[in-house]
Amino acid sequence: MTLPKAPVSASLAFALCALLATFVQCGNGRVAPQDPAPALVVPKDELRLLISGSMQGHLEPCGCASGQLGGLARRLQHIGEQRNYDLLLEGGDLVDGNTELDVQKLFTTTQVLFGEHPYDALGVGPQDLLLPRAEWSAFLAGAPVLTTNLTCADPEWPGKPFVEKAVRGMTVRVASLLLQLPAELDQPEGAVQRTDPAAAWAQAFADAAPATLRVLLAHGDDTTIRALIPALAPAPDLVVGIDRDYIEPSSAPQMVGTVPLLFAGIRGRVLLDVRLSRETAAPRATCELVPLAASKTLPGGGGDPTVKDMLLQHRLQVAKDEIREHLARQRPTPNGAAYVGNAQCRVCHETAFAGWQKSKHAVAWQTLVDAEKDQKRYGWPVTHYPDCVGCHTVGYRQQTGFVSPEVTPELLDVGCENCHGPGSVHVDMGGESKLGLIGGVTPSMLCVQCHDFEQSPTFLYSDFWPKIEHGREPDQRK
Repeated sequence: MTLPKAPVSASLAFALCALLATFVQCGNGRVAPQDPAPALVVPKDELRLLISGSMQGHLEPCGCASGQLGGLARRLQHIGEQRNYDLLLEGGDLVDGNTELDVQKLFTTTQVLFGEHPYDALGVGPQDLLLPRAEWSAFLAGAPVLTTNLTCADPEWPGKPFVEKAVRGMTVRVASLLLQLPAELDQPEGAVQRTDPAAAWAQAFADAAPATLRVLLAHGDDTTIRALIPALAPAPDLVVGIDRDYIEPSSAPQMVGTVPLLFAGIRGRVLLDVRLSRETAAPRATCELVPLAASKTLPGGGGDPTVKDMLLQHRLQVAKDEIREHLARQRPTPNGAAYVGNAQCRVCHETAFAGWQKSKHAVAWQTLVDAEKDQKRYGWPVTHYPDCVGCHTVGYRQQTGFVSPEVTPELLDVGCENCHGPGSVHVDMGGESKLGLIGGVTPSMLCVQCHDFEQSPTFLYSDFWPKIEHGREPDQRK
């Protein structure tokens, strides 16, 4: 399926969403879990919510290490097994960029979130607003998209001030506030305008019955969210903070006055299972963490089979559309020089090069090739997927950096210039122009750009540095 190339009308977009939802429900069929969890009985006066936020384009774990959490397939499997959530809430920031790849990620994510187990509300974060508006509006037409304090003159704008749902005699209303627009959009005459959060909140609940449970999805930093809560009238019964600095969700509510505050975490790795009620006019919230871990017994890690097939189709489409090549060489290099490849480094750094050859960095690209051949592990063209390519090549997405194995074979694998920066000036000046480390940061900070908490859950710099340890050649130690 290819992406729309021009704005889509609301009616056509709604029909598209309906068709996609039908496709999801009419796929190969769900495979019943071996030991389905019994449906939990939720008290009549208590809501059960499943909450997540700030996916940042992580549709599934990359798979390059064991112990990784998250993924839409595991999420939908969990929802299907539990069967009794009253509300499914996604905070927003579904993507982490505005490229062609991010648009395709949004397309796939909306199919999943509004398919077999449709979400009740989707907040909108600053990163979402940077996507091309035509595609964003088309994919989300008819969906419960919350833009409580945002306005837009675009007639296809899908945002709503709130969503309301009746559950076992209770009524819950959900709103979403964006506390700061992206700098690119924060213009006096911009297409998207942000209104006062407290005023927008009050308007969204002006006609709500006093017994209505009030839930807020708030995009901003911790300090700004806490400062806003006392200004909100009527007071929320629950505030869910979407703050990128909270890698993991809150393990328990933090109270701001009488209002429970939870943070959703990022990348959809660990979800929040929240119980919400109101006792003697004061809200009460409890929560449990839901780590989306791989199955220890099912081949392929488990996960909803229909969603897994949708993710596979996404990966195949990315390869077919040659997005790897489209995203190459769009950014400047960190030092303004050009990449030259490891062979040039070897001329003067023979000892360091020999040590590099013995490391796993020297076969980083081959690990992707081997994984792609292993149908049980991947089964999709991982060598063509930009998110994977970046950590297995030199300078991908930067000018003069990796494009493809055919065009830039000298930039395969993790080479010297990944840490020391492009070497053309250094080579041209015979080593007189020193390189050091990119940005002058400590080595460990460079490592975790790829070996982060998700892609390398057990990474410790002190354990891994000895495997690649190197320094200057004897004749260069001056």
